[in-house]
Amino acid sequence: MKKRLNFKEMLPHFIALVFVTLLPLLLFNESGARINFWVRKYYLHLVFFILIFYLNYLYIVPNFFLKNKKLKFLIISLALLCSSVVLSQVISDSFVSLRPPIIAEKIILDAPEAHNMELKNKIIHPRIIDDFLYLIMVIGFSTGMGVIQKSRQDEMKQRELEKNNAETELAFLKNQISPHFFFNSLNNIYALVAINAEQAQKAIEKLSGLMRYLIYESDVETVPLKKEFEFTHNYIDLMQQRLSSKVKLNVDIQEDIPNLEIAPLIFIHFIENAFKHGISYRENSFINIKLNVQDEKILFECKNSIPKIAKPSREKGGLGIENIRKRLDLLYGSRARLDLRIEENTYIAELTIPTGQKA
Repeated sequence: MKKRLNFKEMLPHFIALVFVTLLPLLLFNESGARINFWVRKYYLHLVFFILIFYLNYLYIVPNFFLKNKKLKFLIISLALLCSSVVLSQVISDSFVSLRPPIIAEKIILDAPEAHNMELKNKIIHPRIIDDFLYLIMVIGFSTGMGVIQKSRQDEMKQRELEKNNAETELAFLKNQISPHFFFNSLNNIYALVAINAEQAQKAIEKLSGLMRYLIYESDVETVPLKKEFEFTHNYIDLMQQRLSSKVKLNVDIQEDIPNLEIAPLIFIHFIENAFKHGISYRENSFINIKLNVQDEKILFECKNSIPKIAKPSREKGGLGIENIRKRLDLLYGSRARLDLRIEENTYIAELTIPTGQKA
């Protein structure tokens, strides 16, 4: 798979190349044969140094240094350094031999001793030490940039991996709701069949609409608050059809719903548990549900009585509170607050979550 160019990664390279290319124009504000000669020589060395830089940056560092082949990298870098110094000297000597006669005469007149020394030591270029230091800087800088870029790429991959893991876990937690919800609803309808077939038929129709929301409309990061409130209200309507006169149900769901967004299927677990564990057909019981919006925060409260014959634990199997806590943490972090407690034989679930941006 081909690696796509990243504009942010390439921008520093582009800026640096533009700067070193325009540097002679910034330094020399006059013209002449001698200045033109040195400018051409500067660009010749610049091209050479750029080739060495990107040879090390794009090939040697990724294939040796970043793969923990440090000894091979050191050997190759030393070989590259030595060969580059020799090649730089050859290029310099070849270029100097092409300089115009007028420049050569000027050099002899200005510095005859230096010129004679150059003739005597023609094998070793006078600037070999300078080239050696420059090439060390080029190789060192390109190695450093390669390491920094790899570090940034690893960090980005780690963040992407964490994000994908979080999204996968969130999808898994949310998908657990569908079979849990469907199972409880079918149990409710099954009980209605024996009591009132017509009501059971209407319940199946209502369940069809709820499942449509679960399968097709809630498979997104956020949904309109109005749809989530409607889904919650319809589910309560479905569940209350099997309630006896001994169960008192109070529902307070805000009707004037602001145009806000929310993660789907947040409240359904608490309401399911209230109908499953909070009612009794032998004694008086109650369920109180409140759902409203205040200052772009959603306030949900579900209270239900605890029957005397209720089991001590309410979280056996199914989605579970741990699932809910994980999902809230993935979606909202510390911005969501869930408070579960028992007061005077009453189970209380209070949830405060922030809404999304206005649609």
